[in-house]
Order: sequence, then C-alpha cells, then structure tokens
Amino acid sequence: MTPNQNPIPILVLGAGRMGQRIAAMLGQDSRFAPVIATPDSEALALAARNGLATAAPGGSGFRDDLGRLLAPVRAVILTDTSAPARDVARLAHESGTHYLDILESAATHEAVAGLVASLPPGHGLSFAPGCGLAPGHVTALAAEALSRVGPEAEITVFVGVLPTHPVNRLGYANIWSIDGLIGEYTSPCLAIRGGDLVALPPLAEAEQVTLAGATYEAFTTAGSLDALARAHAGRVGGLVFKTLRYPGHLDYMQFLLDDMGLSRRLYQLRSLLMTALPKTDDDRVLIALRIRPSLAGDEIWTRQFLHATTVAGHRLSAIGSATAAHVCAMTDLICTTMPGGGGLIAPGAVGPALLRASPFFDLLDPARPAAGAA
Repeated sequence: MTPNQNPIPILVLGAGRMGQRIAAMLGQDSRFAPVIATPDSEALALAARNGLATAAPGGSGFRDDLGRLLAPVRAVILTDTSAPARDVARLAHESGTHYLDILESAATHEAVAGLVASLPPGHGLSFAPGCGLAPGHVTALAAEALSRVGPEAEITVFVGVLPTHPVNRLGYANIWSIDGLIGEYTSPCLAIRGGDLVALPPLAEAEQVTLAGATYEAFTTAGSLDALARAHAGRVGGLVFKTLRYPGHLDYMQFLLDDMGLSRRLYQLRSLLMTALPKTDDDRVLIALRIRPSLAGDEIWTRQFLHATTVAGHRLSAIGSATAAHVCAMTDLICTTMPGGGGLIAPGAVGPALLRASPFFDLLDPARPAAGAA
C-alpha cells in the first residue's frame, strides 16, 4: 500500500490483549497512526515494550484527561471499561471524534444510542458500538441473510469461540472476556418468535449441532442479536442466537448457576472462572447460520471457521484476530469512505459487502484468502 504522508491518528483506549491487537493491526497499514492510552501504567509500559505508540495521561485523572487525548485524533476505539462508554462517546462528540467500541454489553449500546439521539443534527460523526465478532461480524452476516428472506423465514445463528482442544469438563478456557461470558449466560435473550419480539431465558432450548463432522451442543445466550431482533420484529418469522460449546458444558454451567446458587452470587462465579479456567490463545471460532426460508422449505446452512495462527513466533487467537479485523475495517470505512458521519451505526448495519473494501476485512472474508496476519 502506498505510504501516506499524513496518516490518520486513532486513539485506542485500553492496553489489554485486544487493545494491543487492534493497535498492532492498524499500525501495519501506513494510512493509520494508532496510539494506545490507559490508566493502567503497567499495561501501558507493556504495550510500549511491544513496540506500540502510547500516550500517558497527564491530567488530574484519566477521565479528566480524555479531552486532551481525543482532541488530535480522528477516531477513538474503546476496548475495555477503563472509562464508561457513554462518557467516552460524549467526549468524542465534544472533540469532533468518531467513536467505536468492542464491548458486548447491551446496556452500553443503549447508553451510546441514547447519547446519539440527544445530539443536535449535523454533528458529522459516527458512533459504532458493538464492533467485533458477536455483536459485530456475525450480526452483519445475520443482517445480510435477513435481507434475502421473506416474512416466513426462520434463522438461527450459531457461534462458538472454543479452545482448539478441550482440557477440562467445561471444555472451555479464558479466551475472551469472563465478564462478557457471565452476561451472555445470565441475561434475557432477545429473539423473534412467530414474528414477535420475545425474551428467551439463557441456557435454554438446547440442541446438538454437527459441523465438519464434529458434534457440539447449542443453547440460547444473550446480547449478540438484540439490535437486529428489535429492528426485524414483525418482518421475519424467527431469529434466535445460540452459543456452541463442547458437549457437557451446559450441564456443568447449570450445576454452578442453579444447583450451587451462583446465579445469585455472580461475583463468586466470576472469581471461580477467572481462577480456574486456563488462559489460551489456541482457539477457534465457529459460525453457522441455519435458514429455513418458509415453513415448508428445506434448511439452508452457511458455515465459517476461523483458527488461531502463529506469526513471527507469536500465537494470535482466532477471536482476537476476528474482533480486531472487524473493528479495524469499521474504522477504515468510517474514516475514509464515510467521513461525513453516519450517526449511530448499530451492530449489523454495515454489511460484509461494504467492509470487503477494507484490507482489514480479509481475515473475516470467506470469499478470499487472508491477506496476511497482522
């Protein structure tokens, strides 16, 4: 790619695994100049040792200093909860900066959406909460499928982020976010049934799914398709999201949540999972859509598998690469293709057809090989 004499400055808030992954991916494209900021001095020092540009807060507090950090950048990407999303989005607006995040929280999305709704027209900025895998890439795939079907269609979206090899009875590891996992397992699941918007219980409607010769269990979880479910109620027969796990996982989780009563003491569940589950970057992402175009129609399946890779001796997780690829592609689109601002960009509103224009999307595009890991 031709070097850009004036690369676009991007602020990445958070220096954890994902903050560094996103900054590294953006930094490999000469059109962008990412900088990481975080109130965690140890994480910031680690990012600097990894060769990433950093900016240390210099004000009386990290939140007080966000205005200074945001002033010179074109977009900010929030990767953790070091500052409330609504506060960052508000300061982004005041600074004339586009806002994106990779947070899985439905409450966060609603907070950002509420802020955007209160802004005067003509602000010329984009606010894109819920970038990443699900919500994010998978939401866009589901939206693309919804655009092609009629009012009787029923769509079930299956997604699994799993260790390549299960090492315990849960068949699971600390791959992504324990807080996000707990939210998915304990919150109501928005869905469409018979054309109506409904709230399904989590960890329900279990079934077995076979993909590429292997069998997994699937069950309802929350958060990934909320925006789509609200938008398509009354326009499609069914829309449900289910998580994929290795067989046996659901029974053990129900034992912890129900029999042991940890659903009433989520802080103890969090501590248990953080302590007991091994961390790993050796993972894989399974995505499948089951589409029944009509009540009498045959099922149509689409499938996509993403795997961890090793680059320059470093293991890059599949979920990390997928999340970074989607939010970087969204950043690319917002900063270069639609600089006039798109207002609130809900998860799934920007489909694969548009994102394919960005080289970052190569890692997520089954239609062409990856252009090389970042």
